[in-house]
Amino acid sequence: MSQPLMIVGAPRSGTTFLCHVLNQHPDIRITNESRVFADLKHRLDPASARDDLIGEEFQADWRAFQRRHAGATIERFYREQLGINTRIWGDKHPPYADPALLSGRTEATPILPLSGSCLELIAEVLPAAKFIHIHRHPASVARSLARKGWIGSYEAGLSIWRQYVVEIRRFLGALGDHRHFTIAHEDLIGNADRAADAIASFLDLADRGPIARFLHAQRRRPTPFSDPVSELGAARSAATHRDETIAVRTLGNLAAQLGYATPAHAAA
Repeated sequence: MSQPLMIVGAPRSGTTFLCHVLNQHPDIRITNESRVFADLKHRLDPASARDDLIGEEFQADWRAFQRRHAGATIERFYREQLGINTRIWGDKHPPYADPALLSGRTEATPILPLSGSCLELIAEVLPAAKFIHIHRHPASVARSLARKGWIGSYEAGLSIWRQYVVEIRRFLGALGDHRHFTIAHEDLIGNADRAADAIASFLDLADRGPIARFLHAQRRRPTPFSDPVSELGAARSAATHRDETIAVRTLGNLAAQLGYATPAHAAA
């Protein structure tokens, strides 16, 4: 049985790490940012409406045809071209959940949702797809984005975290519970056995051992999947207490809903 799986989360939230965690299991192969759905969205939205690429009278039929066959074509790409034969297969790419995916974002407009994310498209063309949302403390995400030079300020990082998380939670809220699972980056290391059990249950894995063993090994000696290595072992090490206080107050109940504060604390 084929099971598509997508890893979603804000940038710098641990999506790469979770991808490596899952790929320790012999029944799973998740690619790291193949970005095939970003390309598909581009072809279905702006490119398919260009008269110089396809005649106006054929555009609606061409879009419908592509949508109808996209899922099978993408799986064939994974199976035939990439040689992936595991039951569970899929991709990890944070911007799949970016509401400004095709329009891009600038420092002046960091939170404007202009073009829509890929999430609905993925669910449409792969109706059996499951989704894992990994989230991380917004203060750590904002500091990491700023340290990478991807945004110019800590506040802009909090805005990006908010936009991604709101989009993901809105999308997952419309799916059946059996199709989505949410986990904190902090719990992957801090509660390795519980995290492995939860992932195995969600994905119907008979053996959670490979995932649990890898997580325990990472607790002892983190692997540098992305800079800085310390982020794997101590998820909030890059953010100060003041950063966390600002994040909780700025993001209010959204932070509380993911366990980063109580509503009373967020409103203080």
